[in-house]
Amino acid sequence: MKKEKRVWIGFSLGLLILGGVLFWSNGARSGDIYETIENHIFLIGKVYNEVIQKYVDKVDSEEIVESAINGMLSTLDPYTNYIKQEDKAQLEILTEGKYQGVGLILNYRNNMVIVAEPPFMGTPAARAGIREGDVIVKVNNMETKDLGFEKTVQNIRGPAGTEVVLTIQREGEPKPLEFRLIREQIKIEDVQYAGIVDDGIGYILLTRFSKNAGQEVKNAIRRLQSQKPLKGLILDLRSNPGGMLESAVEVTELFLPKNSLIVSTRGRLKETVQEFRSQNPPVYGEGPLVILVNGISASASEIVAGAIQDHDRGIIVGDTTFGKGLVQTVVPLSSNSALKITTAKYYTPSGRCIQRKNYSKWEDSTAIHSENRFRTDQGRSVSEGGGIIPDWVVRPPEANDYYWDLRRKSMFFNFAVFYANTHAALDSNFEITETILSDFQNYLKEKSYEYQHPLEKGLEGLKNEAIQNGYGTELLKDIDKLQKSIQRAKQDMFYHCLNDIKRTLRLELASKFFGTRKQIELALKDDVVFQKALELLRDPNLYKTVLNRK
Repeated sequence: MKKEKRVWIGFSLGLLILGGVLFWSNGARSGDIYETIENHIFLIGKVYNEVIQKYVDKVDSEEIVESAINGMLSTLDPYTNYIKQEDKAQLEILTEGKYQGVGLILNYRNNMVIVAEPPFMGTPAARAGIREGDVIVKVNNMETKDLGFEKTVQNIRGPAGTEVVLTIQREGEPKPLEFRLIREQIKIEDVQYAGIVDDGIGYILLTRFSKNAGQEVKNAIRRLQSQKPLKGLILDLRSNPGGMLESAVEVTELFLPKNSLIVSTRGRLKETVQEFRSQNPPVYGEGPLVILVNGISASASEIVAGAIQDHDRGIIVGDTTFGKGLVQTVVPLSSNSALKITTAKYYTPSGRCIQRKNYSKWEDSTAIHSENRFRTDQGRSVSEGGGIIPDWVVRPPEANDYYWDLRRKSMFFNFAVFYANTHAALDSNFEITETILSDFQNYLKEKSYEYQHPLEKGLEGLKNEAIQNGYGTELLKDIDKLQKSIQRAKQDMFYHCLNDIKRTLRLELASKFFGTRKQIELALKDDVVFQKALELLRDPNLYKTVLNRK
């Protein structure tokens, strides 16, 4: 397929527009299908007519129709959505490249405002630790269920420098989490960093796959090559949620020989069965290459990692990827609405479908089965299902809940802003001193920061129940002892995660005083996944051994 005729198939960004509805093109069965459709539409129309005319209270006809659509789509995969005007505006933001807000992409599902993707890297929402799947229940003091989707989005966006408070419900958390964010000018660039990080080793941080990703990565490689001959290259796709298939193909072909198979798509319709191959000679086609991934690397990121792994072009390092191998097509419904529908799944060059969950009934599940083994070009065995499993698995150590509570409440970021505004510029090689730590602790006291241990709420409820039901003084004494023990433990939690606190304070202060580039460079020094990549590239024998393992 010639490059100028390639289509853009959206994953997390869902930007492909195909004219007309693509359903039911199989002529052999079209009669049966149309008869079924006619019967079902008649039934739906009859219910709608009865409700509109006879329901005891007057109903909003538009709301009824939207609820019916969302109810129907809720039985499918999470990525098939009804897109209203405000959703379309969010997609347009990705093509325009900038807006003022906190860096979130949202959607509306089951009457809830949900964070649809990981926040844009480096934005207020990302720094605070907001995650994909979080449900926004309040904006400032306004309930999102009362605001509706469009007004919720409008209230989250606003002039740079202003504050917005988001209350979020997160699965697994006993109570809502509150995030206090300062809006910024959000500029969307796919390549967040490119530089020489070691003797002849380049590093490129790619945070998503919008329409400019291929050209940005190509330009970055050219710049690195102009500085000195590259002995190796690290492409960081960690926490990259994906984007356009077209961009994934353009990035991958920078590393593979011309005409290499990069990815294929397959669905029920013949239009969805396609192969995508590299159309140009590679820009970096022979040197050692390491791709970094983690559990949030998804869709287009997995296309790149899967193709590089299947062709034995480089080593994948990190943690197993997200496992999103679904292709979405956006079908216009009216001037201000559209349907984003899953129409196919994608497959790596060896034939693997790495979709983690099987949402459709028209294809066998892609859960990992020991008998489903695939081979790379050089005969290495790779698994299907559950994401791309790295050639070398490295998982960063996890911090405790106290640390994450500080991040959720933007205490590191807010302190860094305060510190930068009230202190002279730091030396570029600064460390977190006892004085800075003391200033941070005093700042937490001034802001009345309080951490609630996950056990506290349960103990308080148990205490109230004991009092109400007369369980006796002995139980109450035991509860009081536990509460005091938790209070003592809370006083020590700051020091239990002291290294994580120092590291994050250093990164936030570096960002405020020296910018994002310096922040990234400092972060890499303590990054165990990145350090493993460097080790592999510094040792040619180790690099070859990993690539040649059967």
